[in-house]
Amino acid sequence: MSTFDEVSVSIVGFNSLVREGICKILDKCEFKCTRFFKDCDAVLSDSDMPPVGLTVFDMGTCVDLLEALPGMKERHPQMRAVLLTDEFDFGQMVEAFQLGAHAFLLKEIGSEPLIESLRLVNQGEKVLPSALLQHLPQKQAIAEGKAEVQVQLSELLSEREIDTLRCLVMGYPNKVIAYRLDISEATVKVHVKAILRKLMVQNRTQAAIWAVNQGLITHGGEFRETADFVPMEETVRAPVALSLAR
Repeated sequence: MSTFDEVSVSIVGFNSLVREGICKILDKCEFKCTRFFKDCDAVLSDSDMPPVGLTVFDMGTCVDLLEALPGMKERHPQMRAVLLTDEFDFGQMVEAFQLGAHAFLLKEIGSEPLIESLRLVNQGEKVLPSALLQHLPQKQAIAEGKAEVQVQLSELLSEREIDTLRCLVMGYPNKVIAYRLDISEATVKVHVKAILRKLMVQNRTQAAIWAVNQGLITHGGEFRETADFVPMEETVRAPVALSLAR
């Protein structure tokens, strides 16, 4: 018998089989799945049945989750978002927490760690995936009030995004990038949008300047695997408490 007070949980996304599995896991403890939403649009449009405080999202089916998260947080400020993803993406994780997520977890997480993670989130803490340990920087230093960490470009961007970033440094327009990479202009726009999001910059010019300033990509379009990474923002708001999900 659980000694915790019952906590209601909303589930957003997932297929019916996975939703049923999550609910069976949570039913063994104090968590009870009480509301279900097909996707983020359903959360934003259903004013009669808003999500309860603890809300678990599937990043696989909620493809626009990061774009929709600020709006959902504004409309439902009591919501504590727990994001479940198939693969670890460092840039995506950083953005998720900046947008107000309370937990970023891999779907391979076990039932007990999932329950403990939800308990931490319910207490107001932030929970990071244990996979982060494999991506921690090799060194960290403080210079001019900014945190500098050693990162690999391949950990931030996909191979195609790196190719696109190289073209941005060279100053190529989308049409030329599409021709050089043998992809459509629409695909180029998708890659550019992803680059801006992951590098936390506002436009393609800033992305190119960032790459050159970090020493990751030279003006000639060549890139190095590692460099001192300095975020564009002068300050980063750290959460009050962080915990690693096992």
